[in-house]
Amino acid sequence: MKRSEPLTPLSWEHHSALVNANRIKRGIAVQADPIVIQEFLEYIWKTDLQGHFKREEDNFTTHPAWNDIADHLRRTMLNEHVELEDLVEKTINTSDRTVKTELMDKIADIIIAHVRFEERQLYPAIEEAFDSDTLQKIGKALKEQHVPGCIHWQPPFWEKPSNT
Repeated sequence: MKRSEPLTPLSWEHHSALVNANRIKRGIAVQADPIVIQEFLEYIWKTDLQGHFKREEDNFTTHPAWNDIADHLRRTMLNEHVELEDLVEKTINTSDRTVKTELMDKIADIIIAHVRFEERQLYPAIEEAFDSDTLQKIGKALKEQHVPGCIHWQPPFWEKPSNT
C-alpha cells in the first residue's frame, strides 16, 4: 500500500513490527523456550513498540484534525495500544509457561492485526483529514524520532533447530 511520504517512518516501523510478530509466532510453532521468546518480546516492546505508540499518539492526537477522524478509528488505535501494553505486562508477570506462550501468541496476532488496521484504515483517514502542512510537520518530526526496529537477535529462536 502506497503511503504518503510524511508517514513513511511509521510504515517502516510497522514492517519491523510485522517481522518481529512473525518471529514470535514461528518461535512458538517450533516450540522455542518461552523465556527466550519473552526476552525478545520485552526487548522489542521497550525499544520498538512503546516508542512507536508514543510517536503516533504525540504526533496525531495533539492536532485538532485528529477529531475529524472517525471515532471508532481513534478509539481502536488507542485501545489496542493499551491492550498490548497490558498483555505484555501479563506475559512478564506470569510464571506459567503455557499461559506465557498463549499470551505471546495473542500479542503477535494483535500486532499483526493492529498494523493492518493502521495501514489500511487509520493512516488513510489521517492523510485525508490532516492538511498538507500539518502532515509535513508531522513527517519531519517522525523522521527525527524514527528508531530502526530490531533486525538481529541472538539466538534466532524462530528457526527450527537442526538435528545435527
